[in-house]
Amino acid sequence: KKFISYPRTGSKYIPEDIWVEIPQLIGILEEIDKFREIVPKMKRGRLNKRIVNDLKVTDHHGLLITDKIPSALAAKEKAIYEMIAYRLLEAVSPVCIKEITDIVLQAAHYDFLLKGCKIIDAGWRFIKGSFIDEDNNPVQDLPELKIGDELKIKEAKVLGKQTKPPVLYTEATLLGAMENAANQIESKQERKALRGIGIGTPATRAAIIDTLFKREYIKRDKKFLLPTEKGLKVYEWVKDKKIADVAMTAEWELVLQKIENNEVDVALFQKGMEDYTKTITQEILALSVEKEKQPELICPRCKIQKVVIRDKLVKCSAENCNWVQFRNICGIKLSFLDLETLITNGKTNLLKGMTSKSGKKFDAYIEMDKKGETTFTFPEKKKSK
Repeated sequence: KKFISYPRTGSKYIPEDIWVEIPQLIGILEEIDKFREIVPKMKRGRLNKRIVNDLKVTDHHGLLITDKIPSALAAKEKAIYEMIAYRLLEAVSPVCIKEITDIVLQAAHYDFLLKGCKIIDAGWRFIKGSFIDEDNNPVQDLPELKIGDELKIKEAKVLGKQTKPPVLYTEATLLGAMENAANQIESKQERKALRGIGIGTPATRAAIIDTLFKREYIKRDKKFLLPTEKGLKVYEWVKDKKIADVAMTAEWELVLQKIENNEVDVALFQKGMEDYTKTITQEILALSVEKEKQPELICPRCKIQKVVIRDKLVKCSAENCNWVQFRNICGIKLSFLDLETLITNGKTNLLKGMTSKSGKKFDAYIEMDKKGETTFTFPEKKKSK
């Protein structure tokens, strides 16, 4: 709707020629209720130019609002527009000046640490009125203290706590992890060199996650993402191979920047790419993927021919027998063991975590009659006392 600039960009900067438009764009925000009181208090003659950098602007500059005043926006569109507008105002505002106090309190030969923070000049924090420190704790202004002061202890208690394992990824946190993939690299030197370079670009990361879903490498469990059995197998095969080296992609980005600055020979880089391609191809071709042994099962309908097990279905090998059983049922895939139990015994073990059409999770058995037709049976609920 042309209320913001071109959104498919990874840049956080604007070129010098766009900077002259910024005061006008800020003036437009004065027409919008949410920013009406904020904009007049800004010193438009002393805007901070930290976002201006011609060298760091790629194909498209960072997101900006346009000179078109927004109207008739849906709730989500309005939220995104306001997000961009707030960030613009913050980015061009003065720095926030804080006075940080680190205090060590000593009691019974133990050191206790306390951190205080006093806002001297709110700067960009004035825009949203956000006074949260880097650890998402409210800033606390401490009383005047000097070395040697004695303080009375009102109370003391010991808190027993346990560390928690990392939480599962959601699509949002996975996108963030891909953007900051360098944080996962153990080497401190490499991590520092590769900071800001991630897996994919802002335009391709969502498509990469979508591919993982399509290939059934990952699945959704409510808002969380879980690897499938298939995905875990692929991970085990490639985790130590060159193709899975996140640092390699980042190194390419660094070299490409050097090529752009005429610091590296293009032919040398191309030769390195060819060598890399040969290496990953040889590694993948050398993989010996063990196939799970298929059970030999007799068709439950004709009782004569063997069944053929495919990735998505099982069917009788006889042309005149049309018995078919789909393997994907309510969000889960029947394994070879499930199929063998179903066809041989007429009933699977309890299958957990199936999803109904309404999106509800349920557990059930699958039963098969003499004609090969299947139905659900449900476990009996325990009666409460």
